[in-house]
Amino acid sequence: MRRTLSVVPLRYRHRHCLLPQQQSHALSQWRPTRILPLSSTITRQQQWPRASQQLLHLRYLHSERLPVNKALSTERVLPETDIPQAHVLHKKVLGARMFILNRSEKLNALTLTMVRNMAPQLKAWDVSKLAKFILVKGVGHGRFCAGDDILDILLRVRTKDPDSLHFFQEKFRLVQMIATLQTPYITFLDGYALGGALGLFAHGPFRIATERTIFATPEAGIGFCPNSGASFFLSKLDGEIGTYLALTGSRVEGVDTFYTGIATHYVPSVRLAALEDRLIDLETSDHEVIHRVIEEFVEPVSGDKIGMQQSMRKTIDRCFRYDSIDEIMGALDREKSTTWIRETRQKLLSSSPTALKVTLKALRKARTMTLCESLKMEFDLVQKFMVTQDFDQGIHAQFLNKPRQRPQWDPLHISDIEVDQLYFSRGSPNELTFLSNLDMRHYPYARFALPMEHDVRLALMTTPEKEDQKFTTKQQVLDWFVKGSRGKQGVREKVQDILDRKTTVALPIVESVAPSLTAEGKQEHTMTATPTLIWKDHDDY
Repeated sequence: MRRTLSVVPLRYRHRHCLLPQQQSHALSQWRPTRILPLSSTITRQQQWPRASQQLLHLRYLHSERLPVNKALSTERVLPETDIPQAHVLHKKVLGARMFILNRSEKLNALTLTMVRNMAPQLKAWDVSKLAKFILVKGVGHGRFCAGDDILDILLRVRTKDPDSLHFFQEKFRLVQMIATLQTPYITFLDGYALGGALGLFAHGPFRIATERTIFATPEAGIGFCPNSGASFFLSKLDGEIGTYLALTGSRVEGVDTFYTGIATHYVPSVRLAALEDRLIDLETSDHEVIHRVIEEFVEPVSGDKIGMQQSMRKTIDRCFRYDSIDEIMGALDREKSTTWIRETRQKLLSSSPTALKVTLKALRKARTMTLCESLKMEFDLVQKFMVTQDFDQGIHAQFLNKPRQRPQWDPLHISDIEVDQLYFSRGSPNELTFLSNLDMRHYPYARFALPMEHDVRLALMTTPEKEDQKFTTKQQVLDWFVKGSRGKQGVREKVQDILDRKTTVALPIVESVAPSLTAEGKQEHTMTATPTLIWKDHDDY
């Protein structure tokens, strides 16, 4: 029996370690016969874990056969120094491929350098037979990505730096690449997921939220427009949620991101490390298997924790269904005055009138577009916004003025703006092109998220070939969706919420097929009342 020395990261062992001076003494006392060769697998791009993970746990293995060791990864481990680190770290552990956003001082806000860091590596990983899945997360706790570094973009616009446009051009190509990956793509939305961060997660199959997730699209408030495929993604959300979020910049937090469809799963942040380890152990790239593994770590949440439900959702759908800002404001004015109504009106009134009008138009157009068509439209709009006073004044007022000031929008009134001619009729000098012809009209992996309203409505539609599957009670619908999802957490609560808001039970009179004879020998048609679930449109609220 030969004794060998294995070097194992603390994350895979018990959470105890030696102090540095104790470790040095211990190392001087050991006399191993063999040390595992780590140098052959080290690459230049990656760094040591932080101080709490630097110490190595030493143990003897009394075996002739060396096990597969997760320490034998391409993660490079360096001592803490002043050497600057890349803003996106690459990590490989067995079949896992990871991007770690590493710009914590700016809440991992995206720059052109970060986009150029990710794009070629993502392409290489997607064609690699060794890559089982790709994971994107932020360094530290509660930090995913605060969106695009919009202040850096403004400074480049002011100096006429072409990289201000190159950023959006190359980022939108990255978005298309993410959306059309063959390799499973997973994002840990632990913390801020704001604005342009949407491009990194929204179009992927697995979007994992935690109690710390904060999502918002605040572009209209700084004289800009949602981008990175936001018009495509938000237009796919239930009812008018996407319209409401895009126009007001309101936040959706925690489990609400799961129930609204922004995230596909809800996992407490304390379980993310264990989930990551479980995923690393997988030897398959099957999307269904990965979905089931994530479901092992989700937390059951009761239906009464759905924030955007019932009365608020009805008001959102009723007020934001219109195709003009004036009509939306009028609908809000007709509602009973509440704190939420007043706050919503104030958000609209404080935003750029031009941005509001353009954003609403873009959302409506995206309903019938493919993802690539939406990205091309957004790239055209981005070019037009970057030369406006609203873009300059909006960002300056929000990020440079201390204290923040309300921007001087130009024009100031909604009625003074003609967006069709200025923003949608004429093209821009630069057209967006993609590196592949892959595109989509609907998300291919939408089944991993909770059912949407259109899914429930489709299930209620009765056709001759589905007559025997006709639902007559809400319980039947609930059971059908829960069974179809194989018990996915949140399905019952979400479908129940949809049924309570959007359906009503009707009792139509139905003539029986076989007539009966009366005592006088005459035929009589028996009339029966069969309950039917009826879908309610906006006007039925």
